[in-house]
Amino acid sequence: MPDFRIWRLSEVRYRMSRYITIMAVTKLISVDDFRKLIEKVESERDRIVIMLLFSTGCRVEELVSTKLEDVDTVRGEIHIHASRTKTRQYRDVIVPESMIPDLKAWVKSLPEGSMWLFPGRDPSKHISQRWIRMMTDKAARSAGIQRPYATSKDGRSMNIVSPHTLRHLHAVAALDSGVPLNDLQQQLGHTDLKTTSIYLKADINHRRKSYEGFEI
Repeated sequence: MPDFRIWRLSEVRYRMSRYITIMAVTKLISVDDFRKLIEKVESERDRIVIMLLFSTGCRVEELVSTKLEDVDTVRGEIHIHASRTKTRQYRDVIVPESMIPDLKAWVKSLPEGSMWLFPGRDPSKHISQRWIRMMTDKAARSAGIQRPYATSKDGRSMNIVSPHTLRHLHAVAALDSGVPLNDLQQQLGHTDLKTTSIYLKADINHRRKSYEGFEI
């Protein structure tokens, strides 16, 4: 598992006097919670999906539609074609070295002639985003870490843990590990650096940790 440290984020404000609230999971979930989530995932395929969502920061729609030919386990890259991205721009996503052995083993376990990195029940189709969301929610509930953080306009509870949550966790952990903002922008596929820079707005607890050992 990538050795990421997760810190709480506060609400941040964009220019144009518009407030953007980062997913509440980045305020409330911990690394221990993430490990509990992984332990409750029932299949190896789903475990690899969850690990890749966190370790690469991919959007769920990008990952589930990845073809085997787009996975380079030697260079540690996943090629995300423009047709599969929100921004319609091609990019290469880095897979952390610690994730490569599990990814190689998964690829090796797939039947010969497989097209998709994550095939569905019908091998000619990939698993669905809906399945990943349901699986993540089930594992989070089983781990005791799922909880609502807000209510939608139509009265539905909005829960803490979701596949997109793991993308936010990746961003915070990457910056905390020293990944430059521009590199994180490329990894996440943001067209505007301002979108990536919201992750720099950490709360007082993060700053206090950063200042440990600082002396004058």
